[in-house]
Amino acid sequence: MLKAKSPEVKEKRLKMFVYGPPGVGKTTAALQFPNSYIIDTEHGTDFYSESINKAKSVVLNTLNPDDVKDELKALLTEKHNYKTLIIDPITQVYNATQEKWTRTFEKHAKSEKEGEVQDFGMRYWGKVKGDFKSIQRLMLALDMNVIITAHQKDIYGAGMTKLGVGPDSMKGDEYLFDLVFRVERKNGSLLAYKVKERAEIGKERFPAEFEWSYKNFLKFYGKEIVEKDAAPVVMATDEQITKIKQLTEIVKVPDEVLNKWFTQYDVDEWSEMSGEQIEKCISIVQKKLEVLKNGKA
Repeated sequence: MLKAKSPEVKEKRLKMFVYGPPGVGKTTAALQFPNSYIIDTEHGTDFYSESINKAKSVVLNTLNPDDVKDELKALLTEKHNYKTLIIDPITQVYNATQEKWTRTFEKHAKSEKEGEVQDFGMRYWGKVKGDFKSIQRLMLALDMNVIITAHQKDIYGAGMTKLGVGPDSMKGDEYLFDLVFRVERKNGSLLAYKVKERAEIGKERFPAEFEWSYKNFLKFYGKEIVEKDAAPVVMATDEQITKIKQLTEIVKVPDEVLNKWFTQYDVDEWSEMSGEQIEKCISIVQKKLEVLKNGKA
């Protein structure tokens, strides 16, 4: 039986990736969004306490990837009054993720030489990317606006020919977001240049170039979406996780099926599923178990 169906129209929260040169004003631009939960990885907000308090926003200074992950899980699952998540910049979180796994691999290096050259191979990069990807998944799962900033770097091609500029973060970071903007200051104004926008053809919300302001984001994306209250997500409970593990062992669900479910919900483990998602998996396995029982009866 074919499983495809007509897609439903979904109201998506504002999820954007912003990059630009140092000192251009990425931090102050993001701080224009009120009721924000700001994860500051470079102490860029230290001089803006008055503006932050006036906007009813709060700041956590950290670049520890485990701390960031814990905060995102809390924002995802707990009731709160924050409407926008800001991570400024994500560059430092990615660097810290690399450092975290470098320390781990150095500690368990097979030889002193391997530890010194830090050539840990694909397994090391798999850990780095997997850890960082879990942070990305949480960001995108939030029922909040998300503003991620990154440093800007030059992009070079063959013969060290400069091709342009791009974000200085994990390769492909910007592809995850519906909106990508490059910001630049001209004549005292901060301008946003649209690099990417996911939208129906002819129904783009943002112009190719516009002056960055909170009012413009309300105008282009919609006040009812940008200022919507965040709704907490109910995650998989310990009981559900125990139940699905027991059921998959009894029924002997093949690894390819489990991997298919994890891919479908973009997770690496059961605990990253929502309660609704894991309950669907439980229901499928329970039905298979009933079929097996009836076949033996």
